Amino acid sequence: MAHAVRSTDDVALVPGRVLRVYGMRRSGNHALIDWIMRNTSGGGLFLNNCKPGRDPLETTRAVTVYRDGTQLDLPGRETRIAAAGDAPTALVSYEDRMPPLEHKPLYAAPETCVIIYRSFLHWAASLLRKIQGNPGYGPVDRMRVMMNAVNTYGTMLERVQDGDVVPLLYDRWNTEDSYRAEMAARLDLPGRDLTKGRVQSYGGGSSFQGKSVAPETLTTDQRAAQMADDLEYQLILWTAARDPHFIARLAEVFPEDALRLSDLLRTAKAEVTLT
Repeated sequence: MAHAVRSTDDVALVPGRVLRVYGMRRSGNHALIDWIMRNTSGGGLFLNNCKPGRDPLETTRAVTVYRDGTQLDLPGRETRIAAAGDAPTALVSYEDRMPPLEHKPLYAAPETCVIIYRSFLHWAASLLRKIQGNPGYGPVDRMRVMMNAVNTYGTMLERVQDGDVVPLLYDRWNTEDSYRAEMAARLDLPGRDLTKGRVQSYGGGSSFQGKSVAPETLTTDQRAAQMADDLEYQLILWTAARDPHFIARLAEVFPEDALRLSDLLRTAKAEVTLT
């Protein structure tokens, strides 16, 4: 039987199923999480941006409750947990983290480990644009954040190929109805709602188009082109292109991105030679 874990507010959570969801920021995490929760049966709880190794109820930034796929607008954490009912599906998300190779179960309930990911060129463009909107970050701060994120992204490229995780590719999820159906089945979800839903408000919505835009008007496949002339973006791509280990890992998952970075490096070297 599932055991209860209690937060500092002494609120019990005894889930019937647990989904550990990992992903880099600006990878479409909340769009896919909302889609997963809209396809759960019975009660569902989404615990946002938790800290690894600690009780999710103690570290979550927000608790959102669903009932038979519908999000309920209820006040207070205790009320939301109670509204999920007995043995709900608990989705515990971790941002800018990748699952360890070995971990202890959060609860005495079946667990599924999920990684949400996005093609490198579009992800880097979206994250940089988001950071550039922070007035407290100068160029050095932005490069520090981006390089740390690229390092974690490299770890992600390895983990999405492992058999203990279910990888969810945002690029395909956003464009292919058949992919959403396929992944719903893989996650053992009923697939009652295969739409993309509304743009989520977490993190301000889209880095480029905000949170009030309609999902069908999102141009997520144009992010790299929209940032192509940005000097900071070019520096990030140039740095990644000069790391042969990163390029080798990228080529296994996103060969077109790896080829573009390799071409960028060859072109830059040719220009330096000519001068």
